[in-house]
Amino acid sequence: MAKKNKKVVKFHKTSHLNIGIIIFLIIFIYMVYNIFLYFTTKQIAVYEVSQGTLTQNHTFTGVILRDEKVFTAEKSGYINYYNKDASKLGVSSYIYSIDESGDFYKQIRAQNDGKLFAEKDSYQKLEKTAANYVLDYSDETFYQVYSFQYDMEAGLMEAINESSLSNIDGDQISYSSLYTCQANEPGIVVYNTDGLEEVTIENFTKDIFDQSAHVKQNLMAKEQVNVGDPAFKLITNEIWNLVVPIDEQLATELKKESNVKVKFKKDNSTAWGASKILEKEDGIYLVLNFQNSIVRFATDRYLEVELLISDINGLKIPNTALTEKNFFVIPKEFLTKGGNNNTNGVMRRFKNEDGETITEFAPVTVAEETIDKYYIAGNALLEGDMVLKTDSKDIYPLDEIVSLQGVYMANHGYSIFRKVEILFQNEEYTIVDTGTSYGISLYDHIVLDASTTQENQIIR
Repeated sequence: MAKKNKKVVKFHKTSHLNIGIIIFLIIFIYMVYNIFLYFTTKQIAVYEVSQGTLTQNHTFTGVILRDEKVFTAEKSGYINYYNKDASKLGVSSYIYSIDESGDFYKQIRAQNDGKLFAEKDSYQKLEKTAANYVLDYSDETFYQVYSFQYDMEAGLMEAINESSLSNIDGDQISYSSLYTCQANEPGIVVYNTDGLEEVTIENFTKDIFDQSAHVKQNLMAKEQVNVGDPAFKLITNEIWNLVVPIDEQLATELKKESNVKVKFKKDNSTAWGASKILEKEDGIYLVLNFQNSIVRFATDRYLEVELLISDINGLKIPNTALTEKNFFVIPKEFLTKGGNNNTNGVMRRFKNEDGETITEFAPVTVAEETIDKYYIAGNALLEGDMVLKTDSKDIYPLDEIVSLQGVYMANHGYSIFRKVEILFQNEEYTIVDTGTSYGISLYDHIVLDASTTQENQIIR
């Protein structure tokens, strides 16, 4: 038998590259790289521009300026009034009497003893005055307690003096020491003073808006007066003005208006006032002129009003997106086109480090234009450079710089400055005009916080 060959030959295994492992490693490295970038790169949030509205809060406290005269007492003694506060009077109407001896004054008080509220609505008026004061009370306006005191005292005096006028007219009492005062012209009688009676549109200053410095002085609260003391004042004209301090932005908006509708917070009534903007050294003011209804506010000096102006519509963006950028201003004829892509640019002339004069094409971006000028920016441009007009020897220095407000647009994956025209702004958002040349449009993407990026930065 032949012997079997038991020699075993071993074959070497060839190694095969596993494509799955390679792909996994690539994906893993890519993920690690992106995670690293996420935690080490400053994140830039993007905001989509939307159409929006901001409601304007235009509630102000204005000062009433009107034609009014303060009349002083011509005698000394006990004073007694015969008309309610803010009453319309005709010529020869009784306004007050002064009893030099006090006999008439004492008899009037005796006749009214226990009968202060004979008129059923007298007590209700006092009750309403007290309720309004409680509802409007604030620690910041504590000085208004004096106005409340005045209103209550005036109401009491009106109740006390209800029968006094009939005594004068009926000649029931005759005293040689009694002096009576009658109106020598028609008007609205008011029994308070505040020191602003002679202030006019022409001479007022900012300090008239300090209510704590101009508290009403109640004339009816005095039992006795001396010669020369204020006795009453008379409003002699139905036409009156309301002066409201405003800011520059609102003034710009209202300059185009000739009439403004307002709501008076005192009684929620509304009225149209002829308006004008008054710019003075100490501020900007809206002056509203009214032709009637003065009797409703005859005892008031300060009125809280709301300007009923339409809400502002436009493109709504967050305030954090706003930024500013400087631009060179050049005449339009100095802008040209050139480069490989036939882009906007200027022929720039400057001196290099060796002192040689160089003239080259510099690409620029245009951010704004007027009738005869462009606002431009370019990486190569420096203040003091000269730009040349093509086919001409005219040159123009880059020395006029203007700052524009705008945002960084992120539509193309990198930040580009675009100017905006602000219409209205509150604490969080800004409404900008639509259709602005070189501006932004609805649904554009902008950088949410302009401080997190700079122009031409890639946005991840």
